[in-house]
Amino acid sequence: MTAPRISVIIPVLNAGTDLERALASVATQQRDDVEVVCVDDGSTDAATLAILDAAAKRPGITVHRTPNRGPSAARNLAIERARGEYVLPLDADDWLAPAYLAKTVPILDAEPDVGIVHTWIGLVGGHHGVWRTGRFALPDLLVRCTIHVTSLYRRALWVDVGGYDPEFVETAEDWDFWLRAVARGWTARAVPEVLAYYQRSATSRERKARQPEISGRVMRRIVTKHRALYEEHLEASLVGMYEHLAATSLTLERFYGNPAVRMALRLRDWLRPRIA
Repeated sequence: MTAPRISVIIPVLNAGTDLERALASVATQQRDDVEVVCVDDGSTDAATLAILDAAAKRPGITVHRTPNRGPSAARNLAIERARGEYVLPLDADDWLAPAYLAKTVPILDAEPDVGIVHTWIGLVGGHHGVWRTGRFALPDLLVRCTIHVTSLYRRALWVDVGGYDPEFVETAEDWDFWLRAVARGWTARAVPEVLAYYQRSATSRERKARQPEISGRVMRRIVTKHRALYEEHLEASLVGMYEHLAATSLTLERFYGNPAVRMALRLRDWLRPRIA
């Protein structure tokens, strides 16, 4: 193996056989300049531990074990131990299309002013369809996280923004990371193809994070931490939130029925006089 240029970092917590699929998807990239750095974030599941033990014996894969501290701390440790100039976070229950690195790495190679390359995302498991990732720009990122955590970026970006914030344990650590990056002037380029797959299951951290008490707490943390950005872009953020709720209400009606629609419409109507 040549010296790695690309470090795929995988935080692992009781992922079971999903981890094998994630590792296999990295192997299909067919490059000899890729390393995989796994951080076992306190797994107790026997299947996960066995897969990690076997993976640690493969060339190009290293495994580090820590007590459970959350995905931010696990990713930070993985990047600290990684050697590549490009970083690709990959959750243990997600996976890459075979052409992921072939379609993304050349952009960072050819365009030194671009810090991040993101792609469209295939939604599988508890959700279906394609996430056509949005603009990496303000105020878009103040309304919602517009790109997926599995996006290729320069290691220098992680250094510049100070890594992932370990205070974000339940969710949104990637959203906070991207907000700090855009605030510091980093730019991104999109590849409009499905090149990564995002799985939602009954045990997904993201499903638990959608509970109102958790999502509300995380949203308050985002707004408090990035208050200066929200104040600077207040009007545009409210307009963006209004438009997002208007679009979301149609989706809610299609899949969940009238009660969810009424909730979205109440939020939309609360915003309307504030952006008029």
